[in-house]
Amino acid sequence: MKLNHFTMKMIYTCLLCCTVYQLSYAQDSTSTWQPSISVDAEPVPTLSVSRTNDTSYHNSLSIMGIFTIRHRSGFGISYAPGFVCSSSGSQLYVQRLTLGFEQYDQPACTWVADYTHDFFAAHSSLPYIPLNNDGYALFKYKKWFLQPVMETDIGWGKDSAMQGKTNYDLNFAAGIAHAFHWQLGQTTCSLTPSVLANMGTDSYFFLSRVAKYISHNKGFIKYLKNPHYAGSKLTSTARHPGNNFSIQDSSATTQVSSGINRMQFNNIAAETEVNLSWLSWTLRADVEAFIPVSAATGNSISAYWSLTCEYDF
Repeated sequence: MKLNHFTMKMIYTCLLCCTVYQLSYAQDSTSTWQPSISVDAEPVPTLSVSRTNDTSYHNSLSIMGIFTIRHRSGFGISYAPGFVCSSSGSQLYVQRLTLGFEQYDQPACTWVADYTHDFFAAHSSLPYIPLNNDGYALFKYKKWFLQPVMETDIGWGKDSAMQGKTNYDLNFAAGIAHAFHWQLGQTTCSLTPSVLANMGTDSYFFLSRVAKYISHNKGFIKYLKNPHYAGSKLTSTARHPGNNFSIQDSSATTQVSSGINRMQFNNIAAETEVNLSWLSWTLRADVEAFIPVSAATGNSISAYWSLTCEYDF
């Protein structure tokens, strides 16, 4: 990461924290802006290298603090530093800046459209991530018993292994969901099971919110179809911790399908989300199982989980 990126991150952080500080004192039920803070825990794959230079990936715990300011129209901006936790301590691996629109409380539908830019740490044990931009969209129609759900994201960025060319990855998921709600005094509880089919171009590892079977799975390699990706098992050199490296294989100068592979039907995702709200506090748990449908990805089921605690000022 270049020094000017680091300076920009510090400026964004200071501005956001100052704004949250001021708005939190002026906050009431009629306020135009709503600040919030949350802590999110989930797995991320990290690379370990043995003394014989054998490499393998395993899941490590990621803790991310998320500071958000959102207008009543749905527009908001958030800043989120992410840390990888291990036996040797914690390590900052990314700082995420997100802005866009979110509407979860509309009676007819839920929709999200936002953009995220990732500032990755120069020394990280995560796989090589050349895509540092992410556009995300979600739509759910809530008037029917079985609610149609669609979501998509696209990641893009410059891959140093591809002579600095801008490369892309596209993911799409669609399916159905149903929400069960309970009200117990001041406590609200919801349980939302869903089933979605996942498709993707699967060229790179990046922090996708749709393809969590890649972005939060130690077995992500089996999904990647780009043999020139610097973290792929098909490349001639492996990434060592602490280096955002580019591979040395001369064949890597040829991009696969001009940046985007064809879409491939990967798996069926069975998901359950639980929300528990009390006053200004919200506790949210999400569990997913990804059942493969492609012979290329093997027969093993991948799993994902996350736990989030949020406070609205």
